[in-house]
Amino acid sequence: MSVYFEVYELVRDIPRGRVLTYGLISHMIGKRLSAQGVGWALRALPSADTADHCKKYHSGNVPWHRVINAGGGISTTRNTDMPPDLQQTLLAAEGIKFNHEAKIDLDKYLWSVALPNAEPQPASVSQQSKPISRTEDRYA
Repeated sequence: MSVYFEVYELVRDIPRGRVLTYGLISHMIGKRLSAQGVGWALRALPSADTADHCKKYHSGNVPWHRVINAGGGISTTRNTDMPPDLQQTLLAAEGIKFNHEAKIDLDKYLWSVALPNAEPQPASVSQQSKPISRTEDRYA
């Protein structure tokens, strides 16, 4: 399996209202890609509009917008291929709140299943952090 496909599989498991960082994904795949390489993998996803229907991975079924930088910020603002506020808009639609610096609180929204030695969370948060099944709509 391509390392890009491994990134896509991990990203597909991030639940609504949760995020991972490029660096954590890099760590989770054994650092076979750098954090920047994870970003390039996500940028390489074909658009859901232009993806061949037989393609397993595309922007319609891999929630790329749930991957942010280590500072809690959006990293797509320099990507001229998309509207500069698209990622923030998609995350906000999932209930993620941004501060006045356009950053999110990683303590609140980081998907804890990815954290090494993660401490147990209250039941209400743990229920939100469970991976969703592959058959569920990722954007619903």
